[in-house]
Amino acid sequence: MPSIPPAPAVPPPPTPSGVPLAPALRAAFSQLPTGVTVITTTTAAGPAGVTASAVCSLSLDPPLVLLGIGARSQTLERIRSRGNFLVNVLPVGASATASAFAAPGTSPEARFTAVPWHTYEDMPALDDALAWVACSVERTYPGGDHVIVIARALDCRHRDGQPLVRHAGRYRQLA
Repeated sequence: MPSIPPAPAVPPPPTPSGVPLAPALRAAFSQLPTGVTVITTTTAAGPAGVTASAVCSLSLDPPLVLLGIGARSQTLERIRSRGNFLVNVLPVGASATASAFAAPGTSPEARFTAVPWHTYEDMPALDDALAWVACSVERTYPGGDHVIVIARALDCRHRDGQPLVRHAGRYRQLA
């Protein structure tokens, strides 16, 4: 019996403006300034971290954090394995750190070589972070090419300073 070839992929229809939706959506949301964080964890395989801007406080009672992270992220694999992670809020001037942790193809461990860090509850905490929040994964949900992580905040620290912000595809500081 001959096999039936798979149906060809159907591209999504363009927006009414004629622009494909994915790049249009990326461009639209690039106009919304977001704080820049590095999510860190560690397992027997070593430390792992990734830059993330889809991070926010979800609830104060109970204390919950929402994180959107790439579904193919090696850091996500380690977060799932360990069950805990840190949110490190980056300060102005830390764009090199943000870029290093966002670099595709870089091993999770290699991202830590040029960044000063210490451990908190056996997880990497970036020394120059304005704030960090220790989290325990409560639930995960599929979210397209990302995974939505709902986590309970267990502890946090902060210091005064200006946060690193991403807007229109560039790292910026508040005026």
